[in-house]
Formats: sequence, structure tokens, C-alpha cells
Amino acid sequence: MAFMDKLGQMAGKAAEIAGDTIDYGKAKGKIMLEKGKVKDGNEALGAYVYMTLKNGGELDQSRLEELMAEIDVHKDEIARIEAEAAAKTDNDSKTE
Repeated sequence: MAFMDKLGQMAGKAAEIAGDTIDYGKAKGKIMLEKGKVKDGNEALGAYVYMTLKNGGELDQSRLEELMAEIDVHKDEIARIEAEAAAKTDNDSKTE
């Protein structure tokens, strides 16, 4: 019976680790998507500045702030996901 109990405990631990791996993978995937959106926002900002100045125009401060705010939304989301993942890791470490 002790062997079966030990086997059951090992199976439970393996399932827990697999679940943690999936959670980590999901978080990492979400972070990668958000980083892509930050990159897109940076490119849009740069393109706006470049084209406006190249064509002799003046930069619209409200447009700049809008583009920067969009970038900040995605950076904040990355920070939120990382903090959530770190908290989960800390909580999982304490329960072991």
C-alpha cells in the first residue's frame, strides 16, 4: 500500500508541475504579444515623427501623447503579467 500511496503522490506532483508549466507558458506568450504591441507602437510613433518632420509639418503634441499612452498601456500590461506570474511562483514556493 505504501508504494501505491507514494506513486499517487508522485503523480499528483507531476500534474502540479505540468499545470505550473502551462501557466508559465501562457504568461510568457501573453508577454510576447504585448512586447510585439509595444514594438508596433514605437514604430508608429517613429513613423509619425519622421513623416511629419520630413514633410515640413509640425508635430501635434496630442497625437504624440496618444501614441505614447498606447505604448504605456502595453508596458503596464507586461508589468502586470510579470507581477502576477511572480506572485504565483512565490505562492507555489511557499506551499511546497
